[in-house]
Amino acid sequence: MLIRPLHSAGQPNLSQPQGALGNRGAWASPSGRGQWQCGSNRPNCKYTHQASRALSVGTEPAVKGFKPTLSADAVPASLAVCNGVSLKAAVQPPVAEGELVVLEPDDVVPESGILCDEALRNLDEYRRVEAYSATASSSAHNSSVFAYSPAQRNQIRESWDALMRWSKVFRTRKLAGSPLEAAKKIVVFGGGSFGTAMGCALARQKSDLEVVLLVRDPYLCKDINTLHENTRYLKGFQMPPNVRATTLAGEAIAGAQYAVHAVPVQSSRAFLQGIKEYLSPSVPIICVSKGLEVGSGQMMSELIPSALERKQPAVFLSGPSFAREVMQNRPTGVVAACKDGKLAKTVQGLFASPTMRVNMTTDVVGVEICGALKNVLAIAAGIVQGMDLGNNALAALVAQGCSEIRWLSEKMGAKPTTMSGLSGLGDIMLTCYGDLSRNRSVGIRLGRGEKLEDIVASSSQVAEGVATAAVVVGLARKYRVSLPVLTAVAQVLDNNLTAHEAVFHIMNLPQIEEA
Repeated sequence: MLIRPLHSAGQPNLSQPQGALGNRGAWASPSGRGQWQCGSNRPNCKYTHQASRALSVGTEPAVKGFKPTLSADAVPASLAVCNGVSLKAAVQPPVAEGELVVLEPDDVVPESGILCDEALRNLDEYRRVEAYSATASSSAHNSSVFAYSPAQRNQIRESWDALMRWSKVFRTRKLAGSPLEAAKKIVVFGGGSFGTAMGCALARQKSDLEVVLLVRDPYLCKDINTLHENTRYLKGFQMPPNVRATTLAGEAIAGAQYAVHAVPVQSSRAFLQGIKEYLSPSVPIICVSKGLEVGSGQMMSELIPSALERKQPAVFLSGPSFAREVMQNRPTGVVAACKDGKLAKTVQGLFASPTMRVNMTTDVVGVEICGALKNVLAIAAGIVQGMDLGNNALAALVAQGCSEIRWLSEKMGAKPTTMSGLSGLGDIMLTCYGDLSRNRSVGIRLGRGEKLEDIVASSSQVAEGVATAAVVVGLARKYRVSLPVLTAVAQVLDNNLTAHEAVFHIMNLPQIEEA
């Protein structure tokens, strides 16, 4: 016997031959959460229907247990049947997996018979909701609940157990001497949304860790220190008490073991040149800024040593991570990219937590190019959504954009696998489809006919894709790669094409083999 939920509430098909039904009885539970069903399959059972309740029992000689797929009510202690044989079910409370075991050794289904009036009265709140066919094929076809075979269940359980054993061995642990335990102070360059969110993520993990935001605006600095809230970029989110802000570079950097760089790319060179005298050459920079510098076309991995005029240890953190969701402590996955595997592992140890996974890679170029170009693609995705061209068009556009990013990144020396990871496809999906994406929002407004200058003027935060688009075209020419979608975005931003014209020309390009 088992307990099994049924989703349909229809009456049984009483025109079905009784022998085909087998000795299968089903009753809805009083709470409506589940049903109890006698699940044997014998052709000589008897079947009865009374007052819209269809019940049947039969000849299965042994009852081993009840196994509900969801929690159910207690099985009736005694069911009276017409032949004077009672079926007793002394039941344990549901356990975590919902299994109910019959305890009585003599619990058997009667040899034959139908439930009598007394049993029907005892089961007044139970009603039959579905009749099952006795044949396996018909049962599989008609059943409203899917069930794996015992062999499949064993395979699934064994695979999961193996994964958990592996996780136990290699799981990141915060032990004595770990990077986070050793850290006393971390400085965050920039008081924007993402820099603030990453600083708070670190501060939440260690209450005595000092996290200092270096900001330009004295009013924002005052709000952070008095209200514990970034009132400009993350209004309504309370910051941990061990996060503070300052406008003084020397005070912010002094004694810091790590520096999180969250200044927009186009402002990074001037910023780094202004603080290089305070920053020790041995302090690692954890860069979360994404984009390409206008003019030089440099990635942040090239811009940092160029601006500081020296080598500086640096790790580049990228992946699908909206600042608001990081502040809400929602599950997030990012990638730490660095040529120095040891330093990448250190940064992994700093940020890894129950709500943040940090993968590692040595493919700095791939992570940076994907992080920069996905912003341009997100503008294109927003244009499609703003023009209301539909999901087919959006999916085709994003797929084409992914190919273009892969073509250019591989020409620049990136690993092909990076494109399919968190910093590639993961970040692209979030930025192109997520409602919180700044670049997507710019594209939506362009698709609706607004002018770029009006959009930029009304935006409180930087959409890096606007500046990056022209740089991408320059890189495409340098590496001899054709990027139709990303080039079209640059044309729209430069006011050389309208959004409608760009879509028309892209759709009328020659039909070619997919690459």
